[in-house]
Amino acid sequence: MKTEHSTQCTRCLMDNTVPGIRFDTDGVCSYCRIQERLEHMFPMGEEGRHILENIADKIRRSGKGRPYDCVVGVSGGRDTSYCLYYAKEKMGLRPLAVHFDNGWDSDVAKTNLARVCSGLDVDLHTIIMDWPDSRELTNCTIRACVPYIDLTDDIGIASALYRTAAKEGVRYILLSHSFREEGITPLAWNYMDARYTRSLIRRFAKTELKHFQNTDIHHFLYWILVKRISVVNITNYYNDVGEHVEKMLQERFGWVDTGQHHMDNELFALVYYYARHKFGFDWRIVELSAKVRSGVLTREQGEAALKETPYFENEELVDYCLKKQGMSREEFTAILNAPNKYFTDYPSYYSLLRRFRLVFKALCRLHVLPAHAYEKYFEAV
Repeated sequence: MKTEHSTQCTRCLMDNTVPGIRFDTDGVCSYCRIQERLEHMFPMGEEGRHILENIADKIRRSGKGRPYDCVVGVSGGRDTSYCLYYAKEKMGLRPLAVHFDNGWDSDVAKTNLARVCSGLDVDLHTIIMDWPDSRELTNCTIRACVPYIDLTDDIGIASALYRTAAKEGVRYILLSHSFREEGITPLAWNYMDARYTRSLIRRFAKTELKHFQNTDIHHFLYWILVKRISVVNITNYYNDVGEHVEKMLQERFGWVDTGQHHMDNELFALVYYYARHKFGFDWRIVELSAKVRSGVLTREQGEAALKETPYFENEELVDYCLKKQGMSREEFTAILNAPNKYFTDYPSYYSLLRRFRLVFKALCRLHVLPAHAYEKYFEAV
């Protein structure tokens, strides 16, 4: 993935090791331009508050007579905890917190979940993945030699949110992904769809999967057209950037920082280590670049952070993850040395998605699909 001569964006940290990146005549990368457009589409401040008030009115009307009017995905991490707080306290909603447990929850994340939900008097619904299935699904993606080895858990999260909303008669799912705080990940790094997932399972699963529920196109059509479920990323409209979020969560709920981004789920130590050693890219560059663009960090601070040895460069931690996965070091090392593959090397729905990209874009803009999905699938390529 690396090139001999590196070209870096003049604004953020992204460079030409990122697949599909483009630079304009000012040397500014395509990811900076994507964020500029998103900031224009999703304002904060007074305008953002007004938009959220209108969204809250619609959600409350849709949930009249039901115990919940929305579903909020939670992990115990910073962003989801603050999103749940904002939905309940700031928007006056009656959320049901939904958590997908793939067997890798950290103890800190579990404690955070209990404290935040209790402090907000919000019900928590946890879907626990069958551990043998969860372990084998992750091993499938590792054996496939593709960049993102946690894609089946993301499928599981989507399934948990939609299926719970459908069961409860709830029409709104609230998400907390922040393009200002987390950025947009290159599509080649973590593409996912049901056909792609199914192809990896059929080719690389060594044991029978008894409980995994894939989310295919017909499921989404049912949830969107019949159950009329919409997905709203409320994080787009409020200020979630900076340390004020952590400070409030700590003071209000006794929330504890999980230590590193995404480490509410301890599998991410292996996710990041694998990607860095096999493909030569560092996931931190996406988040740090977003923070540089948003003014949380200067470019110099971002570069310094990127030069620091990452927490996942810990062989004991890697050994722990592999032991839990039931994968030997020898097999893992052989996979690291095997030819790299991407989603384009396996069957997927991507050609179909490109054919209907304008429909896809409209559904994202109407808050039917996740707001940044269009940028993810058609601009970050």
